[in-house]
Amino acid sequence: TRRSTMSTTSIDATAMKRAAKLGAMLAASPSLSPERQHEERKQASGVASAAAAGREMKTAVIVAGARTPFVKSFGKLRREDSIALACQAVKGLLEKTKLDPNHVDQMIMGNVVVSSASPNLAREVVIDLKLPPKIPGTTVSVACLSGLEAVAQAVLLVEHGDADCVIAGGSDSLSNGELPMPRKFTQALGKYQMGGGNKKGFAGLREMLSEAGLPNNWLPTPNSIAERSTGKTMGFHADLMAEINKIPRKDQDELAIASHRNAGVAQQKGYFQQEIVPVKNSEGKLVAADDLIRPNPNPAKVAKLGPAFRKAEDHGTVTAASSSALTDGASAVLVMSEDKARELGYATDIVVRSYAKTAIRPHPQLLLAPAIAIKQALDKAGLTLADMDLVEMHEAFAAQVLSTLAVLEQDGVGTVPRERLNPNGGSIAVGHPFAATGGRLVAAAANELRRSKKRFALISICAAGGIGGVMILENRQ
Repeated sequence: TRRSTMSTTSIDATAMKRAAKLGAMLAASPSLSPERQHEERKQASGVASAAAAGREMKTAVIVAGARTPFVKSFGKLRREDSIALACQAVKGLLEKTKLDPNHVDQMIMGNVVVSSASPNLAREVVIDLKLPPKIPGTTVSVACLSGLEAVAQAVLLVEHGDADCVIAGGSDSLSNGELPMPRKFTQALGKYQMGGGNKKGFAGLREMLSEAGLPNNWLPTPNSIAERSTGKTMGFHADLMAEINKIPRKDQDELAIASHRNAGVAQQKGYFQQEIVPVKNSEGKLVAADDLIRPNPNPAKVAKLGPAFRKAEDHGTVTAASSSALTDGASAVLVMSEDKARELGYATDIVVRSYAKTAIRPHPQLLLAPAIAIKQALDKAGLTLADMDLVEMHEAFAAQVLSTLAVLEQDGVGTVPRERLNPNGGSIAVGHPFAATGGRLVAAAANELRRSKKRFALISICAAGGIGGVMILENRQ
């Protein structure tokens, strides 16, 4: 890994001048909002601190991305677990970029459906692919934001000079999620096996059985998809958001239909083939395309679907068609320092202009945090919503997307023209393997900026717990 040769006592004059310039700009710009002034002061402080430590702040670039096909859970890739899927995405990225793995400093992967036997998925990928053992693996879990958070952490490592080359992304296999045993049973069994009770003879066994309850209560229980703090599902909260923000059922159906149509066109044009790494499943069949996309959805059939989470008389408007489906898949993104990318002959055009992560109270509008994070990210970047040429907004539910857009407009942040919103389809059509979505959106946004020769893209993801994350990419070409 290339490190700064400066001593810890030396000060980078260029960086210190940059910090001074930022401070002078603040003094000369009293009209800046308090939030913007705060962010600029943080930036000036960070630059000065890095300089004082003998480090020069680097520029991180998004070189390329790759992903597996996103397929319906319990379908074509049901026997491939999260580690196997992540290995395919990372292997495909390395092959696509022809990168020598010896250049890789770090591996950061998101994972939501965690395996109790191998909770650090990122390190397992390094081991299984026989990558250089020096590469540490770090796994992050921030629900649906995990993949984007992994990319953001990669960018920070590069910017602060702690790495020159990082692979980041995420992987989830809903098909291989573990079913937990009832706690009463596991505690009784654990006590019997590991101490704390009488382990000898029939007496110990009788004690264990009395505490474990009847055998019919020992069966595994499906994982709850309800929000822990509210006891309600995400779909229920999406319904609440639609009710609160007055989002009609018709508008939700239209957004879902547009997602599938846009994805169908993109699929036909071969856009997704720039991202997808074909996977040979355990049955020897090659899976090379997403299988949830419906290029020609029937609006009449969509309109006939009943509400999925609340009854119509209880204001239920969210349906299976306007919700993202359970999906298996993985993604990987190559993040490098600009200097390293240029040295190895890679593209240096796409940079991360800003990243913001925030949270709100989970009840009632669980998935609305991106509406706040979007403004924060725009302020950090010194941009407006009107400057965004492309908005890649994760579609957990059509109701959540439309509620976020409505709040942005109500709060004066701005409006997003529909032709700029998920122009190649979103998660409703493509699928949503929790931790893999962030990497998919980064790769998709970078590819679209390069194709269209546009400048700015905004990526927005909502997550369980009332969390939201937003990243702004810039195409400097």
